[in-house]
Amino acid sequence: MAVCGCGFCSYAIRYHGEPEGTEPVQHIFCTIENWRELEEENLTADWLEMEHDDIFFYAWRCARCNTFTFFNDRWKYIGTYSPKEKFSSEPMQEPFEFGPFWNDFQWFEITESDDNHTSEVLAKFPGNYWLAKNENEMRLYEDEARTKCVGQFRRLQIITPVTVQTMSLNSFKKMIRTYDDEINFFYKNLGYELIKEKLSDSQIKITVNRNFDNPQCVYQVTVKDDEDFAEDLISAKIFPDGNSIRDVQAEVKL
Repeated sequence: MAVCGCGFCSYAIRYHGEPEGTEPVQHIFCTIENWRELEEENLTADWLEMEHDDIFFYAWRCARCNTFTFFNDRWKYIGTYSPKEKFSSEPMQEPFEFGPFWNDFQWFEITESDDNHTSEVLAKFPGNYWLAKNENEMRLYEDEARTKCVGQFRRLQIITPVTVQTMSLNSFKKMIRTYDDEINFFYKNLGYELIKEKLSDSQIKITVNRNFDNPQCVYQVTVKDDEDFAEDLISAKIFPDGNSIRDVQAEVKL
């Protein structure tokens, strides 16, 4: 099973579901302009990520070398930033993007919050940091005032932004069994999403859709909650060419 790796040191950057050291691997970034627009629209927090996913950026912090790899809402590579050895007091060059920066655990609380207004959510869940970035550098601040810089990074010019590492079928099956949220993966540049839905205390429904923009169900089964469905899933012929995940595991990317 192929997965993305850090473009600088090749360490795997796939989502682990638990913090790596003191920080989770994945972070969510939104520009302050987009966030203020959400506040003005008076949206409920439950719909932030679903209806406005295109305004958020996803940053993966490498647990080994602390570089950040950025992707947009369609998981297209944007850039890689590596820590600077020395801090600079020089102001950042315009134009740059600035806004709150959350870890994924805090972001989960935001999107699952019962608060009715985004302004209430922002007050309750301020970003772990405030991030400013342009094409050449990135800085993390403790608060919106930008009075204290806690981290500075330089843009890395990497022709191949991320490397590919091997993930075993056993690891993929374990991930399928243990994850309760969606799992997205790619095969021949086409996106697939795996959704687990709990129907009752004893039944769960497994659905695999092809194509994020126009979802088409390619596999669906209802099983007992304690049943090992992972083996059947990786053997199902879900791809257009008649292959299964087991058949083409080296070409499947998370």
